[in-house]
Amino acid sequence: MIRRFIFIVLFCASTVVPATAAQSAFAPYLGEFDEDLQRWYSAMLAQYKQAFIKPDGRVFDPQNGGITHSESQGYGMMLALLGNDRATFDRIWLFARNTMQKPDKLFGWKYVPGKGVTDWNNATDGELLIATALALAGERWGDRSYIAEAVAIAEATGQHMIRRFGGYTLLMPGNWAEPGGRKRSMTVNLSYFIPLTLRVMQVLAPRHDWEGVYADNMRLMNELIHPPSDWTDVNKHGEPNPARGWEPKFSYDAVRIPLYLLQADVDHARVTQVILSIWGQDGSGYTFPFDVYTGEADDRFWGNSYELMHDIMICETAGRKVPWESVDLKMDNYFNSSLHMMMLASLHATYPHCFPDG
Repeated sequence: MIRRFIFIVLFCASTVVPATAAQSAFAPYLGEFDEDLQRWYSAMLAQYKQAFIKPDGRVFDPQNGGITHSESQGYGMMLALLGNDRATFDRIWLFARNTMQKPDKLFGWKYVPGKGVTDWNNATDGELLIATALALAGERWGDRSYIAEAVAIAEATGQHMIRRFGGYTLLMPGNWAEPGGRKRSMTVNLSYFIPLTLRVMQVLAPRHDWEGVYADNMRLMNELIHPPSDWTDVNKHGEPNPARGWEPKFSYDAVRIPLYLLQADVDHARVTQVILSIWGQDGSGYTFPFDVYTGEADDRFWGNSYELMHDIMICETAGRKVPWESVDLKMDNYFNSSLHMMMLASLHATYPHCFPDG
């Protein structure tokens, strides 16, 4: 049953993510599965724990030197909600709070085994995911202390990370991106725009302009001349371009943009059109990183999460069911497995009409 806090999140006057879309999107994290499906997610979480979570609650990336990001702690907490595993949730949260959180309530973004936190700059997607997971945990398990922690993180994130620049209300990717002085542009990461989290943040910290962040990120993506790149510079005139200092690629950051839109059941026609025009609209190929200027492929995305995202986009535009191959969940890559579990939750809760036949 959806309780008081999440009732406010879903049905208050806020326009951050349409309420009807948000209701189904939140449901998996609040335990609104039938018993068989909940047992399946609990079993998948047990495999995920064995592959990617240390006993102290550190979610690590075996393919990247075993490092931990604030984002990975947020993913782990969201997946622990899916698996209805409060003990694991608490271990992941306590590692983030005790090891990575700063006095200002933001989190150092990078932890290296044997060295500790090696970069105390924050990465804003970590704060969004952690605060949202805490708020939902407070509802799922009836513990207001989680929500109090979420409020503190949301307030800090709104205060330190929301800025007006170039005619937009933007979410800085970290405190290093602060505009000012002689800076002619602000660097943003459009994959840090996570619509599912913004409605929660609006309720947790309503004095900050989360509605502006939502509306202007949607508007900014419409203004892109090229497909979205991993990093984007917005100049003082509000013109977005691939960021200087980064390769102009749609790669492992930008691939989360359509994924997060699907997760919140938010339609962005331009993003869908651009992605399907490059990856194809019949699902006969595979997903791949590409140069945003030329569309030229750079290897491929290795993992079913990206294929599932592509297949849901095709289902929503052309009515073709998702193939079973895209549903097959493997625990062989931290990043892919994390995204895949969240995409599967969206498939079950929001896009059941796309589920494969048979």
